[in-house]
Amino acid sequence: MSKAVLILLILLSMHYLGCEPPEKKEDVTAQVQKKPPVPVEAVKVAKGNVSREISASGVAAGIQEAYVASETQGKIEGVNFNLGQKVTKGQLLVMVNETIQKAAYEQAQKAFEAANLNLRVTKKLYNEGNASEAEITNAQSQATGAKTQLESTKKALFDCRIRAPISGFIAQKDITIETGNILAGGTLVTRIVNISSLKSTISVGEMEIGSLRKGMAANIVVPAIRSKTLQGKINAIAAGSDPATGSYPVEIIWKNIEGLKIKSGMSVFVTIPTQERDSVILIPSRSIVEVDKKNAVFLSVNNKASVRFLTPGRSVKNHFEIMDGLDEGEILLTTGITNLTRGDTLLVMLKGVSTSL
Repeated sequence: MSKAVLILLILLSMHYLGCEPPEKKEDVTAQVQKKPPVPVEAVKVAKGNVSREISASGVAAGIQEAYVASETQGKIEGVNFNLGQKVTKGQLLVMVNETIQKAAYEQAQKAFEAANLNLRVTKKLYNEGNASEAEITNAQSQATGAKTQLESTKKALFDCRIRAPISGFIAQKDITIETGNILAGGTLVTRIVNISSLKSTISVGEMEIGSLRKGMAANIVVPAIRSKTLQGKINAIAAGSDPATGSYPVEIIWKNIEGLKIKSGMSVFVTIPTQERDSVILIPSRSIVEVDKKNAVFLSVNNKASVRFLTPGRSVKNHFEIMDGLDEGEILLTTGITNLTRGDTLLVMLKGVSTSL
């Protein structure tokens, strides 16, 4: 080998051993660096005491509701109410022509007076021995019949003036109730609702009815008006189940503090807290995430992020009851989990957890 060739080989060796491209050195450095620990907050999985609640839907109704139907017939001479109007007990609502009824009443009154006079005279004659028992019996029968007829015609005359049986608001008005129309007997004139207080009958199952007592507190929400929670109580509990459904009717009543916002017939949602409590595993709602389209949580295992699938139950005040998947004492991550992945190193800050909800 010539001296020139040897020098060339030495130069080539030095180039490949000592002149690596700078960018490759940077790649090696990046691979050596470790991902820093992820700061997270966590709680120890523990059991908490949860009050049992019985929830059901119902329909609001006035504390009093009255359907007013006509018990007479004739031409309507006056209508003194409209939909939504407030009326008081005894207020005149409809006036029907009373000419015929008034004449019948006056005639019955005269017949009653004549029958009573005949009875008094017959009694006097009987006491004097001038009238038989048959005659006095007949006189008594006539007086009784006249009194019955008088009461009947008096009621017919009274029915020509249709009045409000309760105080409240007009919830319904028949379209035929207008001045000049002919009112038929038995026609529904109006429906009046007293909404100063309200009531609703809910249905409760046989496994829950034993937990309820008259007077227990109830929370009511009226979704249609987005009402705040209204405070009520159990007013009555059925002694037996509804044969059609097998459930037990429970009547809830509450003071109406929303005024005319709540209408009779609106849907309500009722929750009744019972005195019974369950000891269950509870975790904050924010700690549950979706992994592979399943409910899951992140746990800290030896300061490493671990995924656990679970079965949540009922929701209780921003917490979930866990039916399966977690054990007491495990470290549950509650914050800092948005971009967390399995195996990440963790910097854990342990917090307390509520044990009574």
